[in-house]
Amino acid sequence: MSFPLARTVRGVIIAAGAIAYPVLAHYSTSTTAVTTTPWLGVTVSLAPSLAILLWLTWRSPNKLAMVPLCAVVGVLLWGFWGALERNFSWAYFIQHAGTNLMLAAVFGVTLGRDRQALCTRFAEAVHRSSLAPEVVRYTRQITLAWTLFFVAISLVSSLLFMFASIETWSVFANFLTFPLILLMFGIEYWVRMRKLPHVEKHGILDGMLAFWKTPSGRSSTSLPPR
Repeated sequence: MSFPLARTVRGVIIAAGAIAYPVLAHYSTSTTAVTTTPWLGVTVSLAPSLAILLWLTWRSPNKLAMVPLCAVVGVLLWGFWGALERNFSWAYFIQHAGTNLMLAAVFGVTLGRDRQALCTRFAEAVHRSSLAPEVVRYTRQITLAWTLFFVAISLVSSLLFMFASIETWSVFANFLTFPLILLMFGIEYWVRMRKLPHVEKHGILDGMLAFWKTPSGRSSTSLPPR
C-alpha cells in the first residue's frame, strides 16, 4: 500500500472511530442496551484504556515484561465482568471527568510562580524566538483560561452524573464536550485578534504541533522553564 493511500485509510479509520465511539457509548447507556446488551457498555467504556495498554505493549522495548500485566488485566476482567456490567457507567464517568481534570492539571501546573505557562511554550515553539511582554502576559492568561475550562467540564460532568439521568450525562460527555472545546478555540482566536492584532495568526494547535515536534520542547515538559 502506497504511503499516501495508507495515510488516507488511516485517516478514514480514525474519523470513523471518532464518530462511532460516542454513538456507541451513548447507546450503551440507554435503558434498552443496559437491559439487553450490558456487555456492550463494558466493552465500549474500557476500549480506550485497553487500546492504550495494547499500544504501550506493542511499543515497549521489553514486550515480554508487559505480557504479565496484560494477563493480569485479562484475569481481572474475567473475574469481575458481572460487576462491570452492573457498574460500567462509572468507567465512562471516571474516563471523562478524569481526562479533563488531567488536562486542567497539565495546564495549571505551569502557572506556578517562576514557571513558564504552557501556552507561552506553545507560542515560543511557533515563533522560535523570545516573545514580547504583552504576548507572554496574554499566553499566561490563556493558559489559566484553559485550566478553568477543563475544571468546569469536569465539574459539570460530575454534577450531571450524580444528580441527572445517565442519558443526560451521556449527551453532555459524548456529544457536547468536543463542540465546547471547538467553541473555546474559536473564542480564544477572537480574543487574540482583538488583543494582539499585530501578532502572527497562529492558533494554539499550531503551537502544540510545533512544541511536540521540538525535541527540546518535549523534554522540558517536566522541567522548570529556563
